[in-house]
Amino acid sequence: MALRLYDTSQRKKRPFEPIQPGKASMYVCGLTVYDLPHIGHARTFVVFDVVNRYLAQRGFETSFVRNHTDVDDKIIRRAKETGERPEDLAQRMIDGLTFDMNSLGIKRADVEPRVTEHIEEIIALVQVLVDKGYAYAADGDVYYRVRKFANYGKLSGRNLDELESGVRVEINDKKEDPLDFALWKATKEAGEPSWSSPWGPGRPGWHIECSAMSVRHLGPSFDIHGGGRDLIFPHHENEVAQSIPAHGGEFARYWMHVGMVEIEGEKMSHSLDNFWTVRDILKQVHAEALRYFFLTTHYRNNINFSRDAIADATRRMMYMLRTFESLEQCDAKWSGGDIAEVGPVDNQAEIEALMPSYFEAMDDDFATPRALATLADAARLANKLAEKKGKLKEPRLRAIRRLRTIMFEIGSGVGLFQTPYEDALATITAQEIERLGLDTKEIARLVDSRTTARIEKDWAEADRIRELLVDMGVQVLDRPEDTVWRLI
Repeated sequence: MALRLYDTSQRKKRPFEPIQPGKASMYVCGLTVYDLPHIGHARTFVVFDVVNRYLAQRGFETSFVRNHTDVDDKIIRRAKETGERPEDLAQRMIDGLTFDMNSLGIKRADVEPRVTEHIEEIIALVQVLVDKGYAYAADGDVYYRVRKFANYGKLSGRNLDELESGVRVEINDKKEDPLDFALWKATKEAGEPSWSSPWGPGRPGWHIECSAMSVRHLGPSFDIHGGGRDLIFPHHENEVAQSIPAHGGEFARYWMHVGMVEIEGEKMSHSLDNFWTVRDILKQVHAEALRYFFLTTHYRNNINFSRDAIADATRRMMYMLRTFESLEQCDAKWSGGDIAEVGPVDNQAEIEALMPSYFEAMDDDFATPRALATLADAARLANKLAEKKGKLKEPRLRAIRRLRTIMFEIGSGVGLFQTPYEDALATITAQEIERLGLDTKEIARLVDSRTTARIEKDWAEADRIRELLVDMGVQVLDRPEDTVWRLI
């Protein structure tokens, strides 16, 4: 099946047919950098990281642009609160964003443009819209004439009558129409970031920035434009209204939007005291587990960030990491020398069905929950073969090695298994021990007591201790050489 994407503008899945065959260009709206990124930002970044990775895995030459909005009213207000210059605050937040996204295993975009580096292009675009009659200057500001663009509202599915009835009443004598929006804002106070323009000193409006930066780095038409669902209106709607009259063409061929993150079933907000930054979350949840959690829900749906859901994602990630551990231990037992890659393979039909199943899922609008189900199938089969009794022979070893490769191939497409499994497993275990409030010394004492009971053939006491440990969330593993424990 060919890759299909759900296109917000047409409200249906469409075959992915890029403008240039074999190439895929994508622009994703980044952050207004006045604060550190929160979990909602993290989800959007992970989703488009997966899109970029999978397109590359499918053989496309990708061009990925994600911007930084580094001048904005919010940045100016926050800078006043912190006593910083707006540009210093913006740089500090960009550095923080980069650190947090690196911690999440997010690949850097090919280009990460900043608004302040594209003022010339922004002014030129505003001038084009003024010259074509789509915008007008008013006392230092420049506004876009919404009613001039016949297809306004098509992307978001809104019409002008609905927009007019819902518009906030505000005192602004400069606007010809309450629906019009700012392309250029005149400087309000001395010391604010501002640039010279044909309309006087000022700074760009929010929406014009992405229109200018996308055409600068990808051209007037490109393949995918993405962002959170909350950007469909007004931001992306306004981008369309600006870009098509200015340049012609289709602007973005496909529009992808990511669902919102809820916290324990509620909207995330400071007022509800359920606001989570990425940095705070990663102190408690491993990046691999957090990425896994995001992938359990299709990107277009809302996702509920709950303690139970995170705990479940963590357990599933631990299972995957332990699978790699088991496969390596099994492989280490082989003493027969090198074996040919080609040859009989145990469970060959099951193994050969895995990658087609994965590609079928991802080709269907990046259905990551189904891709994870295929990954789980591979892990279950791998563990079954690793734990199989009897002498390890070439067909079984060949199957184990292929399954390990398949798990890594799936992981590379969705951005999992970026950390060596030993390191990830150790960190996740430590985080889970802290979360569960377990006393490792007490666990070790109980394990030793159980070992003593087994030596003394006091099976009832050994079973009692084992059940006690299970109730604590601890599993005991009896090996020929010793007894160890791990979290369930």
